[in-house]
Parts: sequence; C-alpha cells; structure tokens
Amino acid sequence: MPKPSLRDALLDAGFDLLHAGGYAATGVAAIAAAAEAPKGSFYNHFPSKEALAIEALNRYAASRRLDMLAEPGVAPLQRIRNHIDHLHADLAAYGYRRGCMFGNFAAESPSAAPEVTAAASAALARWCALLAGAIRDGQQAGEIVSGLDAGAAAQLIVDAWEGAALRAKADGDGTPIDNVTAMIFDRILSVR
Repeated sequence: MPKPSLRDALLDAGFDLLHAGGYAATGVAAIAAAAEAPKGSFYNHFPSKEALAIEALNRYAASRRLDMLAEPGVAPLQRIRNHIDHLHADLAAYGYRRGCMFGNFAAESPSAAPEVTAAASAALARWCALLAGAIRDGQQAGEIVSGLDAGAAAQLIVDAWEGAALRAKADGDGTPIDNVTAMIFDRILSVR
C-alpha cells in the first residue's frame, strides 16, 4: 500500500481542524503538527492557509451529496428527504459539535481570507440552486405545494438548516436539526 503524500496528510489534517475549530482558530503550525510535518513544509504544498481552506471546502462540498437532489428515478420529495437525512446523519456522527463547514466559514467571514468567504458563499448558492430544482420537480409531480416560490423556499430551508446546525453545534444536541427537518416536510413543502 503506497504511503499517503505529505500534501494529502496536510489536507486531511487541515480539513479536520478547520471543520472542528474554524478558519481563524486554526493555524498553519497546528495543521502541520497534526499532519506530523514540519511547519515549513506546509508552504511546499499550499501557497497559504486560505488555499488549503478552499480545498477543504471543496472536499466538504463533495461529501454533502448534493447529487442526491437530482438523483434519477427517485421521487423529488424523497430526493430532498434523502439529502436532509444524509446531512443530519453527518452532523450526528460528530455529536453535532462540528456544524456545517459552509455555515461555519460563512459565519466567520474572515476578512483576511476573502476567497474563503466567497467559496463558502458560492457553495451555499449552489446548494440553494439544486434544492430549488428539486422543489420545482416536486411541484410538477404534485408532491410539493404548487404556490411556493421554489427559489425562496430553497433559500429559507438552507438558511434555517445553517442556523439549526450552528445551534446544534453550540448545544451538542440534535433538537434544532429535528425541528427544522419537521418544519421542512410538515410545513414548508407540505401539500396539505
């Protein structure tokens, strides 16, 4: 089995530390130490902490399974439910203590790292767009209330999810996620 590269080790360590502690609280020295690498070697693989953070956000985006929102052969409302369930399970796997990396970085909006803020904002916008598409599909299928503005509903759901993830992170408890999930399916998207 090939030995993982130092770059991969730095990215792995950076991903974990940035997700758990945030952008501002995570330094290059801590990332290098967690990767068991000399601090100076960090800059042989990444031009800056900001560059590593953007790669970490891209890795995080891939783990969000946004593809579930457009999964062929699955009813639109079920696609949304599968996606939300996936996100919930991921938060629960860490005892709700990590939150959502998109929301964490967006909340920090590091002024010294505008590209990180822009990447988090773009990721949230992509999520909204894919969710709005699934909502529109659900409206066409008669599964989701037809008078709802899909774009506005998607934005509300993402914003509510991010707030709930932040609250769950602060409390170490999934109740805010449970509440938002119930509102999404029982009130916002309900055809009743």
